[in-house]
Amino acid sequence: MKTDYFKGKISSLVLALSIFTWSQQIVRIKDVASITGLEDVQLYGYGLVVGLGGTGDRTQTVFTEQTIGNMLKNMGIELPEGHLRVRNVAAVMVTGTLAPFKRKGTRFDITVSSMGDAASLEGGTLILTPLQGPEGVVYASAQGPLATGGYDIRDRGLTHIKKNHVLVGRIPGGAIVQKEFLFNVLDGRDISLSLNNPDFTSALSLADAVNREFEKNAATQFVARALDAATVSLDYRLIARDSLKNYIDLVSFISRVENCMFTVSSQARVVVNERTGTIVAGGEVRISQVAVSHGGVKVEVVNLPEVVQPQPFSLGRTETIPNPEMVVEEKDAEMVVLDGTTTVSDLAHALNSLGVASRDVIAILQAIKEAGALHANLIIM
Repeated sequence: MKTDYFKGKISSLVLALSIFTWSQQIVRIKDVASITGLEDVQLYGYGLVVGLGGTGDRTQTVFTEQTIGNMLKNMGIELPEGHLRVRNVAAVMVTGTLAPFKRKGTRFDITVSSMGDAASLEGGTLILTPLQGPEGVVYASAQGPLATGGYDIRDRGLTHIKKNHVLVGRIPGGAIVQKEFLFNVLDGRDISLSLNNPDFTSALSLADAVNREFEKNAATQFVARALDAATVSLDYRLIARDSLKNYIDLVSFISRVENCMFTVSSQARVVVNERTGTIVAGGEVRISQVAVSHGGVKVEVVNLPEVVQPQPFSLGRTETIPNPEMVVEEKDAEMVVLDGTTTVSDLAHALNSLGVASRDVIAILQAIKEAGALHANLIIM
């Protein structure tokens, strides 16, 4: 088999190195930080989905039958043991996230996932299911019809048509808050910001931005102080003690803080995904002077079957026998010298000139890191 096709594939390959100038980027505080104590709360619950067209749990899933029996018993219906055979019901886990300041009676979305051996949750309806938090307190209840976004059609033969994953569904607005979660009370005494990506330089820059925003209100004192790489404390009392003319209420204070712009900083990183061949590198990644050589040997076995005919008037049959042929191709190694001021953009152009596939680029980056020339954290997913 000719290798022109593979050469064309390699030559047309574009090395995808997404370049960001993250360490010099100016962002809003609310985009990279959040108020400490106002985190989301994850809820979960165990329930039943009914109304399935024979695609529910089978008899091997014992806990589904036990749950149905207990539910019917609570409703005053007694069934003889061993007479429960239901294929239209499936046991599921219900999960959702309760956002801060969700008041009683408000709704939020939930996800419903099959626990047993059900074939599909398509067309099912979740019956009333309590949702509890990590400490076991019930904060919401869920109920409603599922939307799976797909289908799974089977017949008694070999035909099987499936679209998307039908064992997981969502119910938009399917959960109602029954008990409000006691978040950190915003009383102005203990307010702090938490950076999503801890960094000392970013924390100092954030505190400076907040202090510049309120320098007229807080006189000579600092409103914000960086406590560590992730936490910046805010002293609202300095603003509250100001004159009535310049008084700022707590909600307005937090709003102004969230919309302050500051320069965020981060560590230089190169992230590679070996399974997909994806490479993402920051713009501040630097490479010392290093020589890169790429080349290899390609061994290909091609099977060209040969047809053998029997002699005339014989009792033999026409047979096809394999005829393997081995093709060995050695690619000439090329060497590129990268200067000490090389950036990710320069590296991308240099490796493209070598005709390197993305998976080979990952191996080259690992070798450059081992050589001590890649000044960044190399993260392999």
